[in-house]
Amino acid sequence: MAQISIEKISDFLTSEGNAIHSACDDEAAGIALAQELCPGKPYCSVRQWILVDLDISDDKKALVTEQGFQPILLYAHTVVTDSARRFLPGDWVRSTLLVDLKSNYLFETQNSVYILLGAGSRKAAEPAVVTSIF
Repeated sequence: MAQISIEKISDFLTSEGNAIHSACDDEAAGIALAQELCPGKPYCSVRQWILVDLDISDDKKALVTEQGFQPILLYAHTVVTDSARRFLPGDWVRSTLLVDLKSNYLFETQNSVYILLGAGSRKAAEPAVVTSIF
């Protein structure tokens, strides 16, 4: 596996991407909707988030979608609340693959639902760039 340069990681974290303003502004309302639409799933509300379209081949995209996922990850600079206490407020988080994006601000994965608070962005990146951030 090729080493990812710090420049690629820095570019991913600092470049603007396409701004998205359709997220939730009211955390309590977002939590209530997450609990209603994804009952029993832990939720995590986040700010300063990025939807990451994985830059992968069409063959790999087909494999991902055949398994019920979309080739999109969430990276968030700031955790606000995590119902399962996996992350502390102020931590960063990287999700697993997207299952469904509900109401334009509930990013559902196989095991969690992330509530996208405030403004965020969307950009493409190689999987190795995103997964090299720790």
